[in-house]
Amino acid sequence: MNPVEDFLTTLTSPRTVARYRSALEEFTAWYRQTNGAEPDWKLLTPVEVKDYIAYLQTVRRLSPASVNLRLAAVRSLLKHLGRSLRVKGPKQVTPPVKALSARELGRLLAAAEGSPRDTAMLNLMARAGLRVGEVVRLHLTDVELNGRSGWLTICNGKGSKTRRVPLNGEVRQALKAWLDERPQSNEPVLFLSHSGRPLAERDVQRMVAEYARTAGVDASPHTLRHTFATRAVEKGVDIAALQALLGHSRLETTGRYLHPTAGRMQEAVEGL
Repeated sequence: MNPVEDFLTTLTSPRTVARYRSALEEFTAWYRQTNGAEPDWKLLTPVEVKDYIAYLQTVRRLSPASVNLRLAAVRSLLKHLGRSLRVKGPKQVTPPVKALSARELGRLLAAAEGSPRDTAMLNLMARAGLRVGEVVRLHLTDVELNGRSGWLTICNGKGSKTRRVPLNGEVRQALKAWLDERPQSNEPVLFLSHSGRPLAERDVQRMVAEYARTAGVDASPHTLRHTFATRAVEKGVDIAALQALLGHSRLETTGRYLHPTAGRMQEAVEGL
């Protein structure tokens, strides 16, 4: 049997079979045109694969993700043949999550003004940096509101870690407005659906999407969390403090939130 066909029969996902078949056929066509012969998979060299990667990048101008998909097909085939291909693909750069401007956040919050519950949830994500899962898992007993201060205890954060998060005046005001209107319930969670049941993460994701459409902005729960991180950096919060506020185990994770916005880069070069 043809080595490629033999390899493809070992795959269980029809989608993977289709992708890998297409990728291997592309490689075979390139190899035939470049070398005037069919590829001998058992003798294929890293140099030849690197030449193929260069072709994909410079001639076809494919994205790193597309190049790595083709490389994965070749690597998997060689592994099936008992070979190891030590060739690295191009590094994929994850684009930064967009942070909302003050105007965009204001429009989003204005769209939710008729709902104290939704306003409170938006504030917790955008002005306290909570993850959407942390918002829906909050209990009434996790909220501590005083005259001039407020705290949340996040008991089931990512990695089952617990942390305390301070609340600014706007968040405290939004929470108080919701607590004043929250219906009586035996449910311990802070936020309830209109039927009195706990909310799911997808409920909040849909809620944010709906208000974003109304406000004419591009926003998701992760965008709001990133907005909090970006604004904190702009106000001079050091990265160690931000790490604690966001509940990250590793400082490198926090660093991914610190991409400069176009506005900050413009300000940086003004007057130089």
